[in-house]
Amino acid sequence: MRKRLIAWTILTSALLAVVVWTVLGPPDHPAGPNLHFRNLTAAVR
Repeated sequence: MRKRLIAWTILTSALLAVVVWTVLGPPDHPAGPNLHFRNLTAAVR
């Protein structure tokens, strides 16, 4: 049950991040996309 909760939390936060990313667009500062990509890769693993 706990693993399912963790999975839902990760999926929801990832979905929210994608929605925010789409609405706001990528950040202008150079560290933004690299950091986001790293977080996304970590979340997928």
